[in-house]
Amino acid sequence: MALRWGIVSVGLISSDFTTALRTLPRSEHQVVAVAARDLSRAKEFARKHDIPKAYGSYEELAKDPNVGVDDTVTVLLQYPGGVHGSFTCSITAELSNGNSVSGTKGMAQILSPCWCPTELVVKGERKEFALPPAPGKEFNFTHGMGMTYEAKHVRECLRKGLKESPVIPLAESELLADILEEARKAIGVTFPQDKC
Repeated sequence: MALRWGIVSVGLISSDFTTALRTLPRSEHQVVAVAARDLSRAKEFARKHDIPKAYGSYEELAKDPNVGVDDTVTVLLQYPGGVHGSFTCSITAELSNGNSVSGTKGMAQILSPCWCPTELVVKGERKEFALPPAPGKEFNFTHGMGMTYEAKHVRECLRKGLKESPVIPLAESELLADILEEARKAIGVTFPQDKC
């Protein structure tokens, strides 16, 4: 049975993810609905990607039975055992989008783009990992085809009856969300739903 996807938001990443899903077997993955804050944009996205339903709010999509500011910020993290980490993000500067880990045994680098790397350097040795082919498909972001790995993993978990991924469990996702929320508050970014 196919996994039925509902797409939340109609931005460029959503477009790439939907395009990537279209490269997978329809018997396994189907995009059945899309939602945006603006119904006309949701309808336009639905037409572009041949999605049967479009909603003007995320709440409407959630009820669908077929779906289940500084411009640059650096965040410093401190972990147990004297381990430190940092990341920098920006809405105006073009950054490297790579990652590196240094320790007493050497350095490992995930080369850009870190959200879907195809190259890894460990102790100076480069390894390459090709993405699946996507003939005739266009993506807005580099390596957008890599989103098929996420889609396949979600389907595998659901087929095994899992409610969360053993690779990235819910607790890890919540921890990341908490870290980002704390960083957001520290730099003074607020949202209307924030409580005083």
